[in-house]
Amino acid sequence: MAGASDKARFYLEQAIPQLQEFKEKKIFNEEEIRNLVKKRSDFEHRILGRGSQPIDFARYAAWEISLEKLRQKRCKRLRIKDSSAYTGQARIFQIFDRGTKKHPGDVALWMSYLEFARQEKATKKFKLVLTSAIRLHPTKSELWLYAARWTLESEADMNGARSYMQRGTRFCTQSRDLWIEYAKLEMIYLAKIAMRRKILGLDADEAIEGLENAEEATDDGGFTTSADVIAIPDFKTNTLRPSMIKGVKVDSEAAKDPMTTPALNGAIPIAIFDAARKKPFFCPAAAEDFFDMFASFTQVRCLPKILQHVLDSMIESYPRDSCTCSCYIRQPLLGIESVSPEFPIAIGSTLDRLKETMTTVKDKSELSKKMIAWFERILSLEELDPGIQTVIRHTMKKLD
Repeated sequence: MAGASDKARFYLEQAIPQLQEFKEKKIFNEEEIRNLVKKRSDFEHRILGRGSQPIDFARYAAWEISLEKLRQKRCKRLRIKDSSAYTGQARIFQIFDRGTKKHPGDVALWMSYLEFARQEKATKKFKLVLTSAIRLHPTKSELWLYAARWTLESEADMNGARSYMQRGTRFCTQSRDLWIEYAKLEMIYLAKIAMRRKILGLDADEAIEGLENAEEATDDGGFTTSADVIAIPDFKTNTLRPSMIKGVKVDSEAAKDPMTTPALNGAIPIAIFDAARKKPFFCPAAAEDFFDMFASFTQVRCLPKILQHVLDSMIESYPRDSCTCSCYIRQPLLGIESVSPEFPIAIGSTLDRLKETMTTVKDKSELSKKMIAWFERILSLEELDPGIQTVIRHTMKKLD
């Protein structure tokens, strides 16, 4: 069997045509080319050695990506139009292929591979890599969510995204986040239908400004980057966002009467929540996460029905838990603007519920922390009535 040096020489020789092009077209000078060869040789010996790690492949790929970007900039500056970009791209794909074959269990390396293929708009390659990654790691919830996000962003395929989520939840029975994201996907779809009904004039009196608010609340930025490795999507911060579903056509669904159509009346999010209740991860905190996620979609007509169903389930299973009491206290104020005439009445109902639950809750200190944090968010609202501010501050002092 060939040693590491022979294998490294084999892969280095494959890059000779590219180096000759660099020299002939004067993209890089001879000194720079010698440095490139030395750097590649170091990377090759490192990844072919016995103690190689997945991060070594990621760093090698990141270096090749930076080299390809430098080549493109120099070609643009020198006005060289016949320099091929496929050689560099193919080499980067080869590095990721070698890395995932040697370390098939490293999900971060697979995610880096997927992200590079997505950035390069190599759709066919992306689908092949995604299929291989999911087959190897069907219980990794981040892969299913990434697949659903890509389906919505790139292909505007709601059915495809829903299919990924359904299959993911069958495998990832321990993942709370994936189940919440699946329910969020359906809420985003209902929000888009609500917006479309407004545009078509079917719900002329309904306000749908909550979609933009939900966009701001759920859009936590792009993919993370670092200096020495290719970006890996962050599952915790990069979740499904309303902007991903803008290309999905919903005219036929929007024309239906939501009061007579179960799917438009909240049946699917409720079914997802009920299915999640049977999973091992379900607990009062998980139920509260569902409640908070649903509450952010104030433009959905069936939201009160969904929230009431979640709250009834929590009261049935965890009547004295602080999470249940927190949701029960906050329910009257959800979806009401701070400048609305109904806001003071809702605040009164909230304070009555707070007084009621403080006598029955199991952990008063935990509930007090939740309420203080929530009241602070209310105080940050613009145009909040000074009298209401005074009442809330007084209540916070009593809780503290």
